[in-house]
Amino acid sequence: MVEFDWSNFLEANKFIAVPEELFSHVEASLNNGIKQGMLLEVCHKTNPDIYWIAKITMVCGHLLRIKFIGADSDFWCDISDTKVHPLGWCGKYDELIEPPDDINEKYGDTIIDIMKKVLMGGQSVCIEALNNKGLSPIDRIIPGMKVEVQNILDPYRYWIASVSENVGGRLLLHYDGADDDQQNFWIFFSNQRLCNFGFVTNKGSPWQFKYPGKVNKFSCKNKLSTQLRQSAEESIKEPTPADLFQPTPSLEVHNFVTGMKLEALSPLDMKTIRPATVGKVFNNFHFLVIIDDHLEDYEETKMAWLCDSMHPYIYPIGWAEKNGIPLKIPKVWKEGSFDWDDYLAMTSSVPAPDYCFGKKSLLKGIKVSMMLEAVNPLNHEEIHVATVESIVEHMVCVQLLPIGEKVWYAQNSDLLFPVGWCDSNNYELHIPDTSINKEPTKPVEEVRTIKDDLKSSEEWCDRIFFNYKCYAGPSISKNKLSQLPKHVGPGPLSLVLKEVLNKIISASYKPAKLLKDWETEDTPEEGMRLEMLRAKLKTFTYHAYVPIAKTADQVLSFCREMCTKMQACPCLFGPVEYPEQCPQHCQQVDKSIFHNSTERRGRPKGAFSSKKKKKKTTPEKREKEQQMTQDVESEHSAGSTPPSESGTRPNSPESGNEYKRNQRKRREPKNTYPKMEMKTRGAKLPNFALQIKEAHWNKKDVQTIYNNSCVTKKQNSPDSDTENDTNESSSNSRDAKNISDVSDSEEPELKKLKFTSYDPLPSDNKMFEKDTSLPWVRDKLKLSPNPLHWSVDDVYSYLMNTDDCKLIADRIKEEEIDGEAFIMLDLPIIRDFLHMKKEFALQLCKHITMIRWYYIVNFEENVNE
Repeated sequence: MVEFDWSNFLEANKFIAVPEELFSHVEASLNNGIKQGMLLEVCHKTNPDIYWIAKITMVCGHLLRIKFIGADSDFWCDISDTKVHPLGWCGKYDELIEPPDDINEKYGDTIIDIMKKVLMGGQSVCIEALNNKGLSPIDRIIPGMKVEVQNILDPYRYWIASVSENVGGRLLLHYDGADDDQQNFWIFFSNQRLCNFGFVTNKGSPWQFKYPGKVNKFSCKNKLSTQLRQSAEESIKEPTPADLFQPTPSLEVHNFVTGMKLEALSPLDMKTIRPATVGKVFNNFHFLVIIDDHLEDYEETKMAWLCDSMHPYIYPIGWAEKNGIPLKIPKVWKEGSFDWDDYLAMTSSVPAPDYCFGKKSLLKGIKVSMMLEAVNPLNHEEIHVATVESIVEHMVCVQLLPIGEKVWYAQNSDLLFPVGWCDSNNYELHIPDTSINKEPTKPVEEVRTIKDDLKSSEEWCDRIFFNYKCYAGPSISKNKLSQLPKHVGPGPLSLVLKEVLNKIISASYKPAKLLKDWETEDTPEEGMRLEMLRAKLKTFTYHAYVPIAKTADQVLSFCREMCTKMQACPCLFGPVEYPEQCPQHCQQVDKSIFHNSTERRGRPKGAFSSKKKKKKTTPEKREKEQQMTQDVESEHSAGSTPPSESGTRPNSPESGNEYKRNQRKRREPKNTYPKMEMKTRGAKLPNFALQIKEAHWNKKDVQTIYNNSCVTKKQNSPDSDTENDTNESSSNSRDAKNISDVSDSEEPELKKLKFTSYDPLPSDNKMFEKDTSLPWVRDKLKLSPNPLHWSVDDVYSYLMNTDDCKLIADRIKEEEIDGEAFIMLDLPIIRDFLHMKKEFALQLCKHITMIRWYYIVNFEENVNE
């Protein structure tokens, strides 16, 4: 590793370092509360029961050099084992305070006047500083301590994290109970998002614990309580000091209103200024500002700022133009130069007045070309040598020298550090290329030549990009895909391609099946080589030999071929980046054009599995099971009284015959209707819309399906109770294996939802009136009248406006389920493919059935045509 010396670098390039006192967060990390000139009450050397006032002349951690008032010389004192107290302690505890004999003999009664004069202009050391034995905050934070971290988008949501590492007050934190979906992250100890362990518990509602992952794995109250209890037990080993992490003491009341327009720095890269909107107001102090291009997906992209009135990265409209900073035009703006007045008229919005933005002090003490150390906002593990490029009000533009990126920071940002901070804390610093100042030696030339030869050869591969906006196919999780890096490489061809395929496998719903699709048992084609890839699924490991390209000119065609095998957009990954628009227009076209007509099934040849094969049922047994199913269905369909009402069910032959006629009619094959596309991220659903067209369902059939979908608990006989108990236990065991994917459930909401398997179903006769509109939708939302035309956002909006399914709306939106796919869902599919808990699945089934009924009543004539 090349040695880097800041002093030589500054001297050689005639640079000046940013003054250290401007980094207030670093100064706070070194401040132990004891300063030169402060006063103490210290016991006599000869008599520890008598005290006198002393003044601090020098501070070295817990070692203080002090001087008694009136004394000629000073002495060293270790506050960790000496009787020292703040001023006023002796008077409070009735201890004797008088000068030592030599001082008393020298000054006599005049020592009282000297003491009063010193006390009038002096400052006492605080009791906390003495109790901490003079240790600074960075010395008091120990790995294993617990903190509570505020969500970056919601001021009321926190989660517990453990300190993994402390580098000069910069903490590496790990969320308690986190899996691979939540990586460790760096944050400075004085950041406003950090609070002392126990903060949420003491505050109470609306403050609450919520796991920060995309899937809330602690939505169950029992799991949440278990995790909190475990964290509390672990905190006993390394208790967190109560005064170390304190929330912001006071904030100014803001005047922002939801819908106001403003300008904001992009949270993703901290480079560009963009139009933004006040998306949510939480209280008098906190509000959420969302970048306009991400109003719909800000929770996934994190393109939003949780703000108070003094937030440094939000500005009034026209701020960028006023200061000569380019404003990135929003996507909805089609032609011409951007104009704020036209944009406000187009979006029917109002600007945030200038008085809403707190008065921020102008930047002082920093000049252009000064040097410092800065954290890379795209990778907080990296700290770079940086230079000041420009200064605008309270903002400073910094260039990260090794990579040449220009990033905006606030002056008081805890991502900026003084020169030499990394060296003093033994942390790696990314340095600029200083070889230009040295004469090139022969070994350097040889290494350079070898690398150039490798790049020029066919074995070198440039970057392979993951285009997240492209259609990922039915086998890839969009959430996992979004967590992959933007690109892989450059590097040796085989290593880059293997790494790309391994990352795609890690983002797959079924890694073994994907590996099987890529596998080949024959001799690879010309220009291809076999490489062994592995996939892990739970406790099983699979491996297969996959052909990959040998030369760089094959990379583009190879990536497209692999995407085609995945039934994804051909541009999903490859050597070309498409940040805005995919050339295949995969988001607008019918996704079925990417799907293959045949699928290879099974596991790779090297698969290890302990699962037993299912026994094949004989034709006689299948016929008998079908007969029993028909009998049960006919018994349900014969009754017109819903299960929640008391009454007898007619069991006449006529009703049974009518049901059988409907069944026969439903089974008549018709090939005149095209197969409808299903956007459910890999879940194979029945074509419900086609069944509607072929069967011409009536209201009685809808009621029958409704009853079959939401099975009620029988309470008639002991046998039925036993059977239901068995089913309950089996479903609970499955729930234990499948983590609930309810992404937005919280403990207060769970208290309101008390699900049971015998919840009464909606049985209002008004539901089954002819030509009924959709008041429970139209009164609240603006949705398409035909549920088959609902978009993914329409389904999400409908569920969010329900009382019992709002908690699973995010989960349905993540799976990209539109209206067409929504009415095709039933209970087994929701449980098996969406891995949803039984109580939530039953509630969702009720709404699906109501939507089906509404569709049949209002659009049955169109279906028949």
